[in-house]
Amino acid sequence: MVFGTLALVLVGAVGLTGYVLWLLRADTLSNGLDTAALLTRSIEDYLTRSLQVTELAAANALPVGQLPGQRAHIGQALSQILRQAPHLRSISLQDENGTILASSNPANVNRNVATDSFLPVVLGVAYGLRIGPLWSGRDFDQGQPALSNSAQNLPSFIPVISSVVLGERSLTLLFALNPDYFQHYMTQQLDPAAGTVTLARLDGSLLITTAQHISATDDEWQSPAERTLRFNEQEFGQFQQFKTDPGGGWHALTAYRVSSVYPFVVMTHLNRDQVLNRFRTEAVTISGVVAPSLLVITWLVFAFYRRQRLLEEQRAEGERLQRINAAKVFSHTREGILITDAQGSILDVNDAFTQITGYRRDEVLGKNPRFLSSGRQNAAYFASMWQDLRLHGHWRGEIWNRSKDGGVFAELLTISAVADSQGQVQQYVGLFSNITSTKQLQDRLETLAHFDALTQLPNRVLLADRLEQAVSQALRRQLQLAVVFIDLDGFKAINDNYGHDAGDQLLITVAQRMRQVLRDGDTLSRQGGDEFVAVLVDLPEPAACTPLLQRLLQAVSTPVPMNTMQLAVSASIGVTFFPQLQDLDGDQLMRQADQAMYQAKLAGKNRWFVFQPQQPNGAAP
Repeated sequence: MVFGTLALVLVGAVGLTGYVLWLLRADTLSNGLDTAALLTRSIEDYLTRSLQVTELAAANALPVGQLPGQRAHIGQALSQILRQAPHLRSISLQDENGTILASSNPANVNRNVATDSFLPVVLGVAYGLRIGPLWSGRDFDQGQPALSNSAQNLPSFIPVISSVVLGERSLTLLFALNPDYFQHYMTQQLDPAAGTVTLARLDGSLLITTAQHISATDDEWQSPAERTLRFNEQEFGQFQQFKTDPGGGWHALTAYRVSSVYPFVVMTHLNRDQVLNRFRTEAVTISGVVAPSLLVITWLVFAFYRRQRLLEEQRAEGERLQRINAAKVFSHTREGILITDAQGSILDVNDAFTQITGYRRDEVLGKNPRFLSSGRQNAAYFASMWQDLRLHGHWRGEIWNRSKDGGVFAELLTISAVADSQGQVQQYVGLFSNITSTKQLQDRLETLAHFDALTQLPNRVLLADRLEQAVSQALRRQLQLAVVFIDLDGFKAINDNYGHDAGDQLLITVAQRMRQVLRDGDTLSRQGGDEFVAVLVDLPEPAACTPLLQRLLQAVSTPVPMNTMQLAVSASIGVTFFPQLQDLDGDQLMRQADQAMYQAKLAGKNRWFVFQPQQPNGAAP
């Protein structure tokens, strides 16, 4: 009876110990898969944002104008953008036949690059980025599409294209992505000894990998389990598999995630043996306690109870670290991370947060992130943000915040809600990066594209847009508008006699005077040289613009003091009105006003003429 009871106790103890070890192993593997998923999401988000920056650069890379006289300027502009993009090797401009017209690398010019195999596959002109297969070489001048038998250690790059319209032509911007930059980032996120990271197109073409034994040109890089994945049906997931290598192979904990914007997938493979090292240590400890004999069974039960409690605490701590202190997983990231509780009080921040905002961790703990607000976004903006968080569990957008030194900076912010098993939100995790320089570059490019560099008046492009809006407004309000073409009389003589600096200063002064005599709703634009165009809106009748025309003539003819001299010019002004009996667009109105201006010059200058629609080539004062 005693031996039977003892045997039952022994069997029960051994069975219980085995069950605990099985649970511990399963929990360790589950945590490993979750870690792989977090790493995959971080790397995918970084790659997606890098490509979005590239797409933004593509949208602002080209100057306004026709191509024949702009190639050298385009090459300089592309080189300037390349200096601020370490993830790019070169930026080039292709014509409709795939021939490179201009490039940040002059050696690329005249090289023909076929883009038929780029993803996603589209018909006609495609806007947005498309990713091509891997090329060998450092750039297009000496590169070629990588072959499956290419040497593993040869340099390579990833071609990416984006369609643009220049004048009347549909051209293509061609980017050479630097895979070494992204591979370095991947190895920073995951030590190669602990696992590998791969980046591939959705058609299975390998682009980047941190695996030492796999070449980026290897067609057989996928395992059988990976070949069965359907990325168009499920954009993310995690599973266990066996990966082969020259040493025989290894078991991997794999997580994958498809970019929400671009046609690529990121896979993270954690070495299962590395993940289970801690489990093995714990298993040896438990087995060593159980093994000696039944004499220590009571102690073993006590030890098991303590061990179970410790495991529960470790599991709870692991979940807390995953949900509350995710910054430790990304301790080397350059993006700022802050974690709050459900009420919005800050629980933790990482070092990048301190570098971006200037606030130390101990200065922000317990505070609400609203203390960073710059005041640029109103309450409705944040109400919409919280509504998206409640409905979808996440939000992404741009916010202007204020740093500790009082400076205002722009950040690209992603907020995710972390819920418990019952769906109750426990924490919010915010991931942000400083995009102030990108916004400043965007504003600068916007100014250069729409305003005259000398007078800061709207240029031809912005005038065309405002004239189109004014025409629509005149029809809607049943009022009239006037298009006024202004040409300075005698300006060439001032340039010739006193130099271009004096001429530029005169243009600036005259432009300011004309702008001051117009109303707030009117537009004054410089067309180039000494030509200006004004759009006068909300006129009840043509005669209502007469006082404005008189003030324009007076503003131009008033002498401009220049050192000890008085420089004087006059203006010849042509005027046309809208609406007319015929339907006219902005270009036709501009031509009518131009014709009337020439009639004013022929009539003796320093006056205005009004175009008469019933006399196609005539005008009258």
